[in-house]
Amino acid sequence: MTGWAWLVGLVLIMHGIGHVLGLIPVFKDDPAPGWNAQSWLLTNSIGGTASRGLSGVLWATCTVMFILAGLAVLDWGVPYDWWRPLSVAGALVSTVTLILFWNAFPALFPNKIGALAINVIIVGGILVWDWPTDEMLGHAPTTPTSTTG
Repeated sequence: MTGWAWLVGLVLIMHGIGHVLGLIPVFKDDPAPGWNAQSWLLTNSIGGTASRGLSGVLWATCTVMFILAGLAVLDWGVPYDWWRPLSVAGALVSTVTLILFWNAFPALFPNKIGALAINVIIVGGILVWDWPTDEMLGHAPTTPTSTTG
């Protein structure tokens, strides 16, 4: 396993653990002034209880996806090939969730801006720049098998 694999895997796992911050206001009413599980867009339409429940499901989903993605990079119990789809899906769900539940993270920086920056790096790195490469992570590139007839 390369140093890049350790770095990418641990960053994804820590990013996932960071999403637990979004769960705190789901289980504790107003843990600090302005820190809550209400959505500026959805709470008035679906109600506070449903909004809080949706917030919990979305933050937990992000947490699990990033932790599984990190474990996949490290090849620890999750297939390596899953790390990119889990990372991109996690980043997209995280971004939408952060936009919907802006007050679920306590501070603008580093919590909100940091999470958004990592999400952009994940999506851009994987989908735009094809980075990091399989070789950087200590895996041979997967090539499609051809059939000749």
